Amino acid sequence: MHVSFLAYRRFEYLKYSLALIGLSVITYALHDPSVPPNGGTWLGYTLGTVGAALIFWLLWFGVRKRQYHSHLGQLTGWLSAHVYLGFALLVIATLHCGFQFDWNVHTLSYVLMVLVIISGMYGVFTYAYYPARLTQNRADMGIRPMTMLREVADLDRRCLKIADQMGDKVHQMILRSIERTKLGASLWRNVLGGVGTILGDLTDELKSDVGRSQLPLRPLATPIMQQGGEMTVMYVANQFASAGADQVKELLDLINAKKALVTRVQDDLRYHTLMSVWRYFHVALSIALLAALIAHVVSVFFYW
Repeated sequence: MHVSFLAYRRFEYLKYSLALIGLSVITYALHDPSVPPNGGTWLGYTLGTVGAALIFWLLWFGVRKRQYHSHLGQLTGWLSAHVYLGFALLVIATLHCGFQFDWNVHTLSYVLMVLVIISGMYGVFTYAYYPARLTQNRADMGIRPMTMLREVADLDRRCLKIADQMGDKVHQMILRSIERTKLGASLWRNVLGGVGTILGDLTDELKSDVGRSQLPLRPLATPIMQQGGEMTVMYVANQFASAGADQVKELLDLINAKKALVTRVQDDLRYHTLMSVWRYFHVALSIALLAALIAHVVSVFFYW
């Protein structure tokens, strides 16, 4: 049975994290230095050493997860410890500096650490929230997104086949709709979505084109309900009198089916992007934190 990395071994690393936080808080509360609490007291140095060790260990996770043949514990356990001990680091580092902040490299290290932890928390949220949304979005389409892409291509082909029988004007409209459908064209498009709107509401375009033509409505040979989307069929069928009402209705149904499917494809791409894009910020901030931490340690031991 699959167990979430958050619940690994019955929340083993959560317990370790809470114990470490509790010990740090109790020691800090009992500590009574002759000067205001800061990183220069014996407790400050102790917590600073523990915090620095945690940072280097947490950064090593990026190496460990690429060591596929390593026997140093399960990767799920490493990830669980990475999450919970990363949260403990926030408390330890805050107590280390004694809540003393200023415009210097030491505060810069602290700020970068907080940003790394926040980005990591967002990463935990994405892995807890989006996989279920992905599964729900792919319902009846299988587990491979290529299935949805092939279905979009098939709908395009069917739309063009019908449009070819309705004249050049409809054919050009369908081609324009296909050309404007650009799935995964950019990072922001994936994050923000909206590809469904790129298709344009082709039915509205056809209807507005009929309105500009100012042609009188003629009764259709095939009775059709004149409500909601069905009214569009009457408009289009009157504009393209050579097309049968059933043919027009089939085209509009295919267009609407494609719009719904493209929205699902875009949701799939957006979920995948949101599950991965945070890593770029997390890794970049982690590298910056490492550089700032080294500068912090060097300045303390050599210039203080």
